[in-house]
Amino acid sequence: MVKVELTDVAELSRTISHEEILARLWDRALAIVNVMPRDSFKAAHIPGSLNLPIAAIDARARQLLANLNQEIVIYCAGPT
Repeated sequence: MVKVELTDVAELSRTISHEEILARLWDRALAIVNVMPRDSFKAAHIPGSLNLPIAAIDARARQLLANLNQEIVIYCAGPT
């Protein structure tokens, strides 16, 4: 098990624009993660995004996001 310690999450996070997400939809260096419940994900989601409901993060995050060098975008609503 890898233990990651974060001292300042703000240093590791930034806002990504809608345009940048669209430009990088199929970029394998970027994981787009929808944290809404499965039914909401099925109803509407960004193409290519992964569904990882908040309730399942502890159990499934390491499995779905195995590449620790990958950029991760997290969103909680369907595309608008």
